[in-house]
Amino acid sequence: MEVFDENRLTRDDFLGFVEIGIGNIKTEGPAQTIEPKHLTLRPRSSRSHVKGGLTVVLSYVRTEGWTGPLDEPTSDEDYDVINNAEAADAVSVTSATSSRIAGSASGSGSGGGHRHGGGGEGGSGGERPPPLPVGWEERQDFNGRVYYVNHDLRTTQWDRPTVGDSSAQSASDLRNARNQYLQRLVSSDSTVPSTAPTLSNAPGSGSDSTGGDDGIFTPQMSRNGSFSTVQTGGNNLPSDIDPLPAGWDYRVSSNGRMFFIDHNTRLTTWVDPRTSRPSPLPTAPVAAVSHVVDSGAGKANRKNTVDILGPLPEGWEERVHTDGRTFYIDHAGKRTQWDDPRLNNPDIAGQAVPYSRDYKRKYEYFRSELRIPPHLPNKFDIKVKRSHILEDSYRAVMTCPKADLLKTKLWIEFDGEVGLDYGGVSREWFFLLSREMFNPYYGLFEYSAGDNYTLQINPKSGLCNDDHLSYFKFVGRVAGMAVFHGKLLDAFFIRPFYKMMLEKPITLKDMESVDLEYYNSLQWILDNDPADLDLRFTVDEEVYGVMQQAEIKPGGSSIPVTQENKREYIDLVIKWRFVDRVEHQMHAFMTGFAELIPKRQLQIFDPNEVELLLSGIANIDVKDWKYNAIYKGEYHGEHLVIQWFWKAILSFDNELRARLLQFVTGTSRVPMNGFSELQGSNGPQKFCIEKWGTEKDFPRAHTCFNRLDLPPYSNYDLVRERLIQAMENTEGFGGVD
Repeated sequence: MEVFDENRLTRDDFLGFVEIGIGNIKTEGPAQTIEPKHLTLRPRSSRSHVKGGLTVVLSYVRTEGWTGPLDEPTSDEDYDVINNAEAADAVSVTSATSSRIAGSASGSGSGGGHRHGGGGEGGSGGERPPPLPVGWEERQDFNGRVYYVNHDLRTTQWDRPTVGDSSAQSASDLRNARNQYLQRLVSSDSTVPSTAPTLSNAPGSGSDSTGGDDGIFTPQMSRNGSFSTVQTGGNNLPSDIDPLPAGWDYRVSSNGRMFFIDHNTRLTTWVDPRTSRPSPLPTAPVAAVSHVVDSGAGKANRKNTVDILGPLPEGWEERVHTDGRTFYIDHAGKRTQWDDPRLNNPDIAGQAVPYSRDYKRKYEYFRSELRIPPHLPNKFDIKVKRSHILEDSYRAVMTCPKADLLKTKLWIEFDGEVGLDYGGVSREWFFLLSREMFNPYYGLFEYSAGDNYTLQINPKSGLCNDDHLSYFKFVGRVAGMAVFHGKLLDAFFIRPFYKMMLEKPITLKDMESVDLEYYNSLQWILDNDPADLDLRFTVDEEVYGVMQQAEIKPGGSSIPVTQENKREYIDLVIKWRFVDRVEHQMHAFMTGFAELIPKRQLQIFDPNEVELLLSGIANIDVKDWKYNAIYKGEYHGEHLVIQWFWKAILSFDNELRARLLQFVTGTSRVPMNGFSELQGSNGPQKFCIEKWGTEKDFPRAHTCFNRLDLPPYSNYDLVRERLIQAMENTEGFGGVD
């Protein structure tokens, strides 16, 4: 029935429509009251704006000579049977026959009880109807009609079932219905290991060899859609397993581990209720336990492959949505999420960035004190070849007439490349140049004794390069330029190097991180009497295969180390080891550095903060990276391609992550306070991913804007492969679009 407003002056006079089932309309009779019915107005389409309702009183008029029933048919043959689709959308269910009318009684007993087998109004004199058989449920459609759902056979009908009718159903039909239900929850693929439960030995599945109804497991659905278990006798478990308590069931997760379901409280647990012990972890990865879905059913699918990232945390499960996106279920917290819970594992995602509010305040004050002198050009041009980046950069920086010119905006051009430097080209220049400057091949720096990761000044640099002091001044200028312009160097130095920059004393503890064996020897001398060692105030040093002896104190070769002077001996050894041997080189370095960054401004930092100021953080935290990423185009945080992208990042080691970061931003380092302070062309600019191109294209990067153009690839393997190919085979800039 459609309702219109005849007084409406506009064209849209439609108020809404209601659907009225003719099957439940009563026939007027003596002393009979027809109750009004309130129906909610519904829109004709999604564009219609409808609200309100309609109150109507409907009845059949009893004509003269009427001998039929006054309310509804009473014969079982006068009921229509609806199928599953009609039960799911009861609004569309109406009587289609012209010879009979499907109806429902108007409530007797308690709260809308249903009439069955009676001829008068109200059923059987207000008596409560008999209970429904096991596996049946009573529901009501939108038109107020009552129908009954058989969960065993997955059918619906209008007439109320009785226990006698239900018991007539054969046990085989019930077992078939039960198996159909269980197949929606557990896979029975041939590749499932023998240790995993199958449909034939699943809890409550019974046994076909019994020849009867023993062991029937019947799931019963309540009105809110939850299931409870009803055991009708027999053993619900295989013969070699003790039966579960009433209302319990078990399933196998995607990793092959058994978990238990308490249908009474609607909770899941790993603890076996029979033994009060957690179920054992699977001995081997299970890759075939999946979620079987009816075609077109549109339900979630359990992931059926072993993840290269390793197992999920305890109590988590990974599933695939109908649109292909992966989501994760926290059985302990009873919630779902799109983010991989392994992001919280530092062994997989990397160590978390230690945010320092104190450092942030210091850095902001430090930046406010850095000013460009007036009356200078707008920019300083540097043109270099990638194959000769150290020599070309040395000539450009050291021939600069005024060091203040290096404080202006840098404009870097690589020979033969088309690229506008709005920050990204400069970051790549610092990255590539620092790798050349600090390469031990040139003899200026060497790796520390402890590893091949941290650097220290080579005390014999003069033997490798006669003009080594000029190069150390050049390195100091480049380091000062990086700090002044907010860029990072691709190098880490030993801790005493940063203390020398701040002119702070070096202690025995600083030796521990540089040379552990040397530290242990000095510590032993400090803790014990060195008289028996016959030590003198001298040190032995190997120079190109020749062992030489140097005095650390005038006349030291004749002064023995005793219990009284051993502290002086240790202090002199440390001073010689870190300061005296590289005094000239360090002075040249600080001279070039101070031309851009005054020493008094650097003094507000401690040695750890100076390291972060120069080099940033080497270890990349994927969780922080993802949290501070933004998306453009059609991409968003839950997009399928974006999920594949972050999964690929998680699968990379720290070296590959750094290379990808360098490919997109121009630097492989992360600022002190993480990706939130990633620098762009005009200050902080977050990592951005934008949809671009087709599946045939490779990813491309805009280093000035920290943006990755990622094509919409069709699968995870292709995303990972193309990212690796892009960062391993790309060099240079191809222009701006």
